[in-house]
Amino acid sequence: MAKQANTLSLDLISHLRRLNSTRKKLEKLFTSGEITRLDIEQVYIGLYLDAIVSFERFIEQYFISLLVAGRLIAPPNTIPRVTFASSIVARDVILGGKSYVDWLPYKFTENRAEAFFRSGLPFTSLTKAEKNTIEDFMTIRNAIAHKSGHSIKKFETDIIGNLTLPRKERTPSGFLRSIFRTTPMQTRYENLILEMAAIAQKLTS
Repeated sequence: MAKQANTLSLDLISHLRRLNSTRKKLEKLFTSGEITRLDIEQVYIGLYLDAIVSFERFIEQYFISLLVAGRLIAPPNTIPRVTFASSIVARDVILGGKSYVDWLPYKFTENRAEAFFRSGLPFTSLTKAEKNTIEDFMTIRNAIAHKSGHSIKKFETDIIGNLTLPRKERTPSGFLRSIFRTTPMQTRYENLILEMAAIAQKLTS
């Protein structure tokens, strides 16, 4: 029986909530002095990388599921140009003999969607602002994972920009832990995963 498309976004959101629960527990340990600032910043790095990998996995799973006949009840105007009998066959065709394909930066997903879905929907439905947000996800991710001069410079220019932050918050880990707003209290990490969740929900609605 076909499932509603939003079951996939709900699965992602559930996972992101579990990650945030872990973050809160570790923040309590930091507050009580049981772990150091270096420890807690490493936690933020690990949680963020997990979140971005989970977001990319969601896109892949959703894309493939929409191509499998009878797998999902798709959003309106989602019309595959071709359907497959199983996710294994669909994945093999998408991979085209490669061991993997990239879904992020998001332009890779959009270009692939144009080939497999009429008008690329639902993957072309995101606004420019939403696509820029995904680009920010990747800029932070690259600064953490690569630590190259180019990735750090892009992080400083595109993410930090003109924000007035203390030195300890101008690194990727410090930035993730910094306060996005005070009412209600929310870190920039929390804001980013909420944006991931919102984009996933839009794609599946």
